[in-house]
Amino acid sequence: MSEFHAKIGEPTADCPTSLLNFDYDNPRLTTGDELSTRDDKSIICALRDIAALDELIQSICTNKYLNLEPLIVLGEESGPFIVLEGNRRLAAIKLIKDRNLARECKVSLPENINQEVIESIKKISVWRVAERTDAQAFIGFKHINGPHRWDAYAKARFVADWYKKNKGSGLTIESIARQLGDDNDTIRAYIGAILILEQADKERLFDIKDRFNRGRFAFSHLYTALGRKEYQEFLGLSKGWNINPSEQPIDQNKIPELKEALIYLYGSKQDNLQPKIKSQNPDLKYVGEVLVHPVALEKLRGGAELSVAYSEVREAGAVFSEALVQVSLKIDATIHLLAKYDGSSPLLEIAKEIHEKSETLLMTMQRKHARNPGKTE
Repeated sequence: MSEFHAKIGEPTADCPTSLLNFDYDNPRLTTGDELSTRDDKSIICALRDIAALDELIQSICTNKYLNLEPLIVLGEESGPFIVLEGNRRLAAIKLIKDRNLARECKVSLPENINQEVIESIKKISVWRVAERTDAQAFIGFKHINGPHRWDAYAKARFVADWYKKNKGSGLTIESIARQLGDDNDTIRAYIGAILILEQADKERLFDIKDRFNRGRFAFSHLYTALGRKEYQEFLGLSKGWNINPSEQPIDQNKIPELKEALIYLYGSKQDNLQPKIKSQNPDLKYVGEVLVHPVALEKLRGGAELSVAYSEVREAGAVFSEALVQVSLKIDATIHLLAKYDGSSPLLEIAKEIHEKSETLLMTMQRKHARNPGKTE
């Protein structure tokens, strides 16, 4: 039986680190990919990839462990404890204490670690809470608007879980936003997008792990899209749909459209479908406008590139004007490269074809201009 005791709501500076365990529900591990978190080694490897453990280890080994901020823990008075806040620090401590573990996790340690450093990580400061919810506001503020921010998807999962677990008790999105020091609209956007992702997962429409592009999940594509009227219209969402969102925001008759929109945003590795969004600006806007234009949408569904489908949305004269300017620029660039032409016949034949096409272009434009001589746009 441990002789250590931690009272609720009081900082305690001498908690043995041997009593501290990782939080398997740590929001930092929410990345959109299925990270293995079955034991200490797998959690440390996950944190190694997303939380810059090397820098923290170097800092501790240089300056010793500094008890500037207690870890927030949950558990019985004498432990053991689950670390709700401070899992990155706990990972660094475990690695410094165990070179074999560090080697297995492929994390580098300094060759020589001062004994004072070892002593500094034997006992550290903790703050024990009675319930996980007692720490949510502090953790959320620190990692959503504070100095150690999670990425957008981890933030969104955190606030959505908080909202769902406490919705029946009268908790509102406004009260969560106040506690986090964030904007109501941002928190609503996060929660609404997570609820839609969960609905898509439940309906087996979309799996984040199946997205075409590896790396960090581009969650901002989704919550930004859901704030645009075109996507709302396509998905059957009314204005203000996320003020008090349902846990299944998309109506059943719009489920096929939800799958379609998510594939356009993220693609599918399994089906070898690349996303239509290469860059959020301007592609997110382009896809949205295509979704609500019948002809453009059919082209996109038929496999056309986004630029081709979007040309149906734009005013015809603007599309032609842009194409003509691009042709002119290409010809200018080719003329600058004439010195490199080696006199080959195939290239000369291509130039003749371009000449013939340009004559056809000019004659057609002249005829149309003659019929509309006063038109300036």
